[in-house]
Amino acid sequence: MAIDSFFLKKVDRALKAACQDDPKVEIDLEEQPPDMVGGQVLSGSFGSLSPSGRQDRLWDFLERDLNEYERTRISFIVTDTPEEHRILTAP
Repeated sequence: MAIDSFFLKKVDRALKAACQDDPKVEIDLEEQPPDMVGGQVLSGSFGSLSPSGRQDRLWDFLERDLNEYERTRISFIVTDTPEEHRILTAP
């Protein structure tokens, strides 16, 4: 069963709002069976935050913009800075 585009757009908007101070934020969402979504957010605004602080920031906005059922459909969102991502994905 495919995730409806309205739900994906709601998640994307909430994540962008969480990183509104970074015009270069990159968000990559993936459908995960059976009806969940996960993904990655790359933002320079995460540089000064701990891993838990990054998650707290995202979830503040997800809790504000999504209903309880919609929030249960999110598996995990990875939060890295672009530099961290470059280092982690380097050959």
